Amino acid sequence: MRMKLLSSVALAAALAIGSAAHAGDVITNGNFSSSSYAAGTNDQFGTGFGGQGVTGWTGNGGYNIYFGTNVTTNAISQYSPPSTGEHLYGTAFPTDGAFVALDGDSTVQGMISQSLTGLQVGKSYTLSFDWAAGQLANRSGATTEQLAVSFGADSFNTGVLNVASGGFSGWNHVTYVFTAGQANQTLSFLSIGTPNGLPPMALLDNVSLTVPEPATWAMMLIGFGGIGAMIRRRRQVLVAA
Repeated sequence: MRMKLLSSVALAAALAIGSAAHAGDVITNGNFSSSSYAAGTNDQFGTGFGGQGVTGWTGNGGYNIYFGTNVTTNAISQYSPPSTGEHLYGTAFPTDGAFVALDGDSTVQGMISQSLTGLQVGKSYTLSFDWAAGQLANRSGATTEQLAVSFGADSFNTGVLNVASGGFSGWNHVTYVFTAGQANQTLSFLSIGTPNGLPPMALLDNVSLTVPEPATWAMMLIGFGGIGAMIRRRRQVLVAA
């Protein structure tokens, strides 16, 4: 009987905690899978070059944002044909098949952002994303790269990634907790790299910004309340015996 009780308690706890893990994501198209850019074309940016064709996101324009559509087609820029080398070294791109690459050259500094509405003021939001550092295939020389991330008035910088000439850093997963100061805020990623002219490129993917939903917390309370009720009933049975 004791083992059965513990199993029931463990199941209720798992259900409650598991429900809490499913937080509401406020980001649109965080894996960049939705875009107006045509895969396999010489100019995947078209008239929207600068990041304007990625659903839900806004680029800061200019020749500083690249877009990759699948794991076998590297990021293509405004230059054509792709054989000119305006694509990235490396093949270890995200398995979901899309990413953006931001030029870290200080004269252009690629940035991509998303305006968010209906945020819960005072609530903590957990930001997570994958990022990497690379270089265009028609350049050579070692580079450094990092991302400056902002959410409203709050911001932080990732660590610096060092990439050998013609190299690729591999993917890094980052999580950071922000507190919403206003109902409407902008989340942005700015590329910071050295040296100018190569250029250093920061790749971004799998962006998520979550906060536990009210229903989730209610389910947690119900779950733990159920655990308490089972323990009380068990005690009553033992006393009666």
